[in-house]
Amino acid sequence: MRLQHLTRLGAVATGVLALTLAVSVAPASAADVDINIKGGDGDSTVVCGNVAAALSLAKKNGYKLQLNNCKANAAGGSVGLSNLEIFVSQSAAKSNASALASLHRAAAGLSIAADKCENHRPKGTGQMTKCWATAKGGKVYLNNVTVQNGGVARTIASAVIDRAGAPKGTDGGASAKCWNVVSHKLDQRDDCTTFGGGALWGLKGVDVKGFNGEGLRKNINIEVRGGDANNYVLCFNSTDGSGKVKQINICSAEGKGGDVTLNNIKIITL
Repeated sequence: MRLQHLTRLGAVATGVLALTLAVSVAPASAADVDINIKGGDGDSTVVCGNVAAALSLAKKNGYKLQLNNCKANAAGGSVGLSNLEIFVSQSAAKSNASALASLHRAAAGLSIAADKCENHRPKGTGQMTKCWATAKGGKVYLNNVTVQNGGVARTIASAVIDRAGAPKGTDGGASAKCWNVVSHKLDQRDDCTTFGGGALWGLKGVDVKGFNGEGLRKNINIEVRGGDANNYVLCFNSTDGSGKVKQINICSAEGKGGDVTLNNIKIITL
């Protein structure tokens, strides 16, 4: 993962698609400003088919039109936080217990969802469209993260958090659904949609100091969130007017939620 420095306080971000960031940067005269980093969302919708209904739907909604082998793929922007020292009071540690505990749990798995239209299509319709959807949720990656409780410190050189703790659903989540909309022999269509949730990690009510000499921010909230990915493919078949399929479309939708990377972070519970 390529990381690009964006601010003096260690916010970093990358993304396959256009990335929109909302970052609170501390002014020179004040330190108590939250850190909020958000990766841009990715959205893709494709109408697939060469029948009049497909052209009409694409024009009406401003969707892209393709004639046969169609893909609606999107990825949410990935973001990161780097080069910070975070001080957690005893009271803050209680409210952030789940998020802190998640740093000690690592997992290589991803949140994945998949579906295909043939699983839902009534038999004997003569419909032959190949349509499927897959989605992956974003993950929280750790790179040189030190967690210190009192005088005991543990450094995590590299790991992936399965669940980041706060709030719920921070492992990114994923969903995929295909369904048969119309299976009439003269009007055949399948739709697929996917969602890949962006990963999220954060702490509330902590003090933060940058490794490069930045001043101390007191009692602030940190939230780092990868972007979501949404995909939608609408797949039509062309027939000869008697019900015989002339064109078999191949349609797929794939979404990947944005990741979050914590790089060179030290978290100290006081």
